[in-house]
Amino acid sequence: PGGRPPAPGREAPPIVKQLKVIDDKYMAIEKEYEEAVAKVRLEYQKLQMPILEERTKMLTEGDAKTGTPALSGFWLQAFKNHPELSENVQTWDEPILEYLTDVTRHYLDESDLQKGHKLVFHFAENPHFKNKTLEKEYVMGEENPFNGEKACKSTKATEIEWNTGKNVTVQMVAKKVKGGGAKKAKAKKEKEEPRESFFREIFRSLYPGAPFLQEMKMSMFGGGGMVEEDDDEDEDEQMLEYILEQDYEIYSTFADFVIPYATRWYTGEAVPEGFERDDDDDDDEDDEGEDDDEEDSEEDDSESASKGKGTKAKPKGGAKKVSGDGGTQGDKKQEECKQQ
Repeated sequence: PGGRPPAPGREAPPIVKQLKVIDDKYMAIEKEYEEAVAKVRLEYQKLQMPILEERTKMLTEGDAKTGTPALSGFWLQAFKNHPELSENVQTWDEPILEYLTDVTRHYLDESDLQKGHKLVFHFAENPHFKNKTLEKEYVMGEENPFNGEKACKSTKATEIEWNTGKNVTVQMVAKKVKGGGAKKAKAKKEKEEPRESFFREIFRSLYPGAPFLQEMKMSMFGGGGMVEEDDDEDEDEQMLEYILEQDYEIYSTFADFVIPYATRWYTGEAVPEGFERDDDDDDDEDDEGEDDDEEDSEEDDSESASKGKGTKAKPKGGAKKVSGDGGTQGDKKQEECKQQ
């Protein structure tokens, strides 16, 4: 009947096939347009590249005790001032990020700009690892050409060559020893366990069956219980899709905001209103603790006054400014797979 699409499994009527041909013709021109826009974007990025190289040259002048001698910890501070990136930077990551000299972005293949992107982190010589650069590749794919859906299909990261005892992505924890008494006291053992780190979160390779996915499942669900094989595969696929989406958002953050405007993130001028770093929160807690102590003191003083002790309560200090949205980067939502 007219106005209804064909039922699943049934052949579409001839007119639908003809209409699909029209769609395909339109799509072919749309693809040409997208390729042309990408080439123009690449052309202008090449014009911008010398400007960013000038920034790197200025920052790296001087005695190379850190990655950016002219402004020590330049990139570390820029990361800590960004709401998303600051969540990934741990205390133990900071000494390493001091050696970061530059972050650059690239296409995986300039002859096929839709193939994907790459971030390159450049490091000065440091006591933590041997690598001069750490790379992260993002391979893109088209989900549905008719609604514009594109997605990151996999990522590939450089394997970090950690120096002995310098791997900040793991920690040693006490291992439980069976038995008791002298035997237990003598057999103190430690085992290596993963821990949160900028270098674990950013430089992880993601693809079907990746070791990271198994680590995450173990940490979330433990090793117990039986899971149906089909359910297990569906679960892995959904988890991979979710993590890849989050991973690509981090790429977009670097490519679209932090790399081009790193100086403004360093100074804090680009920081969204209402965002406070963790160390600011710690200061707030200290201030709140002081306020609580002051309030307690006021109550004690008031009680003393009511009992005729003659002690006058001190006035309470000024109000503390409360942060707004807790660190979300405005209301501006980045696209799931925004191309450079």
